[in-house]
Amino acid sequence: MRCLALLIPLLLTQCVDQYGNQISPFGPQPTPPYTDQREQYRNQTRDYLQEQNQSAYERGINDARDDASAGQPKSYTRHYQSYTPATQAAYQSGYDQGYIPPLAPLPGASPWQQQQPQQPSFPSSEAYTTPPANDPSYNQGYDYGIRDKVAGRANDPGSHVSHYDPRYRRNFERGYSDAYSKR
Repeated sequence: MRCLALLIPLLLTQCVDQYGNQISPFGPQPTPPYTDQREQYRNQTRDYLQEQNQSAYERGINDARDDASAGQPKSYTRHYQSYTPATQAAYQSGYDQGYIPPLAPLPGASPWQQQQPQQPSFPSSEAYTTPPANDPSYNQGYDYGIRDKVAGRANDPGSHVSHYDPRYRRNFERGYSDAYSKR
């Protein structure tokens, strides 16, 4: 009986799986942790991929703004050279965030009037103080303010500098602020 009691632990240490690999009779052993070099490599790779995605996201925003200001239809695939398969989702997200379509023409204005370049004229000082109810710059700012508020973007009228006539900046910003602060 004593021999049998001593023989059981010896037999348990000789357990093998179907491929001849030794297995522990006391359950699976914890896997060894990564070596320091391997852990450092994993961290560097993760940081590199995050930087690549951030860069693709920012390129998407810039390309979308350029497309919108040029009147191009919304299509991130037009810029296939700006992303890789690994960064495509980040680029598309940035493109979707950055594309703000041009505003519709003002009611009552014919399309050819909207496309004609206007001769520069310097507005009177009244244009900088009180915007009239039908001021296109104020209305445009108001529209962008509502869009940004609904989309959850920050209160930043300066992000739309290329979308309005700089001579009427104050009117645009006033319209933007009025819309953004509205409930």
